[in-house]
Amino acid sequence: MARRFLLLWIGIFSLTATVGCGSIENAKITDKTKVLQTSQKQVNHDIKSANIPGFEKIYKDTVEIEIQFDSNGVYWGEGKPVQIKDSKVISDIFTMIGQSTLITDESKIKNMSGMAAKNNRLIFTKKNGETKEITFAFDDPAFALGYLVIEGKKYDPGFSFLRYMKDFTEYRQFNANIDTKVVDLFKKYNWTVDYRINAVEEVLPINLKHEAGEYPTKIYWAYNNELSKSIGLDYNKFLGKKIDVEIYRLREPLPDFMKPYMDARGIVLKYNGTIIGAFIDAGRSGCFVCSLDRKNLKDITGKDWDVWISDYIDYDNELEMKLSQMKPEDIIKQYYEAMNSNDEKMLYACMTRKNACSYLVMNMNNNRLINEGFKSAYMDGAQNVKSVKLIKLDELRGMDNPKGTLKYEATADFSFKKVITSNNGIQSRFILLKKESEKSGWRISEAGTGP
Repeated sequence: MARRFLLLWIGIFSLTATVGCGSIENAKITDKTKVLQTSQKQVNHDIKSANIPGFEKIYKDTVEIEIQFDSNGVYWGEGKPVQIKDSKVISDIFTMIGQSTLITDESKIKNMSGMAAKNNRLIFTKKNGETKEITFAFDDPAFALGYLVIEGKKYDPGFSFLRYMKDFTEYRQFNANIDTKVVDLFKKYNWTVDYRINAVEEVLPINLKHEAGEYPTKIYWAYNNELSKSIGLDYNKFLGKKIDVEIYRLREPLPDFMKPYMDARGIVLKYNGTIIGAFIDAGRSGCFVCSLDRKNLKDITGKDWDVWISDYIDYDNELEMKLSQMKPEDIIKQYYEAMNSNDEKMLYACMTRKNACSYLVMNMNNNRLINEGFKSAYMDGAQNVKSVKLIKLDELRGMDNPKGTLKYEATADFSFKKVITSNNGIQSRFILLKKESEKSGWRISEAGTGP
């Protein structure tokens, strides 16, 4: 059984990873016969133009592909076998395999990490029942290295193929029956839509003014509407309405400014079948990425986060006003008091909005749009704290802190409901504070176990 890839959270409010996947659902195509015939012609064309000798003879008329992942591989998903019968997906796979180039220098692939999954198999089944098998390898976590073994020779299939294969370890509901309006929209901005990952219903908030301690869905929708506006779409007039949200896997990697993250998802919003918004995200690696025309928030609005967010804070909120008057040390004390009493609203109100927004996708199953709430993000978060008592608080000066920030070392006595990543007892936490908005005062931007 494949091992799950876990990034354990060390201490309170750092990184963890938990994943889960559903069962595969192949696409349901309205005029299936016509689509199959068209796609089969495309597959056969791709085979004829392939770089691999004898490719047409070996792989022609394939109607099913099974992917079996290395049982010792390290995946975000479960790495269960995948059966693919959808003709578009089969065509995509053959197109990428056909573009592979013979590896003449194996020095690079010899340097693959110990996390590489090398014993993956692709099993092709033809119309007449004949089967053909090839193996492939990809590195983890970067997936920048990999190869195919075909007729005893190693080929470089390219990074797109390796990412495409890797994503099947997690995306289990792929649907290649895509609305042509969606395909055309993304194609206009040089994105290739591979398949639909999921479709969900969401109710947009009535307004986009975020209250202190509130789960930051309002900020999510406000930010991504800015990205949507960049291509002439604005869903502001649909606030309070129920909408359909479609999540797509995109072939092309994210813009360079998102490195080392590369996997792009296309998000499409519809109201009564009409596209009212669209933007790019990175799943659990980031819900605030870029517009379809690859612009970030600063490119579109001319504002950095700390300036932009000010327009979306509810400054009339009672808790907001209370915290805005508190000194940095008092914010930290309030933070630990809230953690001790399980006061979730107060706990997250003590954070900057940007810090709170990290909970939207942190450790998220990538089949989702965003996490359901704060507790979804961490297996060992505040909900696992039975009690905590702040013992000492020291300001740390002269540590090259970022401009406009203050750093403290908090010594506290923790008792956990379950010992997961930290033991019970006295421990140190290093806390960074800043004024994200001058009017909101000091809030916690980071909290972790190291300075």
